Amino acid sequence: MKDVYYKPDNAWIGDLIPFGHDNKFYLYYLHDERKGKTEDDYGFGTSWNLLVTTDGTDIEDKGVVLPPGGIDDIDLSCYTGNVLEGPDGLFHLFYTAVNCDNPKYCRDGKPMQYIMHATSHDLIHWEKHYETAFGADERLYEVFDWRDPFVYYSEEDGCYNMLLAARQQGTSQKNGGCIGLCRSKDLWSWEVCEPFYDPQAYLTHECPDLFKMGNWWYLVYSTFSERFVTHYRMSRSPTGPWIAPPEDSFDGRGFYAAKTAEANGERWAFAWVPSKRGNNDYGQWEWGGDLVMHKLFPQADGRLFVGIPPAIHAGFSQPQKLVTPLENFDANTPWRLFAQDKKTILPFCELPDQFMLQADIAFSSGIRNFGIGIRQDADYADGYYFRVEPFYNRIVFDMWPRRVKGVNQWYVDGDKPFAIELERPYRMSDVRSLHLCLLADGDNCTLYVDNSVALTTRIYNLKGANWSFFAFDGNIEVSNIRLLTQR
Repeated sequence: MKDVYYKPDNAWIGDLIPFGHDNKFYLYYLHDERKGKTEDDYGFGTSWNLLVTTDGTDIEDKGVVLPPGGIDDIDLSCYTGNVLEGPDGLFHLFYTAVNCDNPKYCRDGKPMQYIMHATSHDLIHWEKHYETAFGADERLYEVFDWRDPFVYYSEEDGCYNMLLAARQQGTSQKNGGCIGLCRSKDLWSWEVCEPFYDPQAYLTHECPDLFKMGNWWYLVYSTFSERFVTHYRMSRSPTGPWIAPPEDSFDGRGFYAAKTAEANGERWAFAWVPSKRGNNDYGQWEWGGDLVMHKLFPQADGRLFVGIPPAIHAGFSQPQKLVTPLENFDANTPWRLFAQDKKTILPFCELPDQFMLQADIAFSSGIRNFGIGIRQDADYADGYYFRVEPFYNRIVFDMWPRRVKGVNQWYVDGDKPFAIELERPYRMSDVRSLHLCLLADGDNCTLYVDNSVALTTRIYNLKGANWSFFAFDGNIEVSNIRLLTQR
């Protein structure tokens, strides 16, 4: 059985740095063994490790390819960047260098951030060029936020551009973030320029990425001040102006720091689903986790939809029997739930740990909500819930119990009707049916809706084998139910 959400042994996956080459995805990533001085000291001493895959299912782990430096080096920790092929026949790797333990590379007790350069003939063995390291130009940018370089050749400018997660000098913490810009003719000497993108809206714009699909250019970046999310912007030009689509993200809290790459004519987005402290649903989200992959589907109007990579979908090809306590259930016949002024369920049991669940659900106008419950108890009450709320044009994740039981009966977090960081907008004003595909493996799961929108999260605590479809204040018809496992 192949893992759907890859994680290395005794370590966690941080930011992905994908590169498409020879019809393969080279997935460089920040390898974090969580050996920091405190439990909040994530990413200390990270290396760049490499995974190689053609389809997202068969993954070859190449191990460390860019080790961190020593205490006297500028790169005691190696952070995010990118890889490209240069005109000199070499592959060029740019990354963020940080040394928080050497005062030489700190100011006022805070580590400054630098850009480093390495080269390779084979994408595996890299030579660092310490002499090329450079920090922010303090006339324009702060020195503590100067990271995540993304380098590409700009036909319009006739040079290489480097986009960076940066912050402008003299701005507020909340809105001072921007995507900085440097330029070079040869990939070796860089001129610091005015910001590439400055919406004056976020603390910072992590992991910038720029690419073209069809007739549209896309600018991708991640933020954590307004909310933890990866945004994208659209333009007919690589220099903007940039348009924000109504739904400007690929996923929710469980899909952070996404960057993209193209191979075999497909572009995928790669990110990490964060772990939760203590491997507990009630623990706080952490930095780093397991690998998540979505395939991007461009639309005629420029919007980007996401879905399951084809080989991962095809790998779930073993149908499982639908076991239910209902005596008259027929898997080949659509099943109707009439739930006017009440909640009604279609119950099942014997849910495996790793599975893909598919169904088509038609719903009545004005229905309050409906969806799928998994890992439920014998009463189909405790469990995890993916809930569709047409009136609010959203899909949300919920669980019960929502918190550790309190002293009073009403200590149940009733003022938090779902996990607010796990809400996905989806316009349903003209929609009366949805195709749901729920993918789960261990403590990770992703709901895909109509191969358009995704919602990824963690599911740690509850281990019940029951599951169900449910409806509340309205009617649904469930058809084409398929519970699948890998062969």
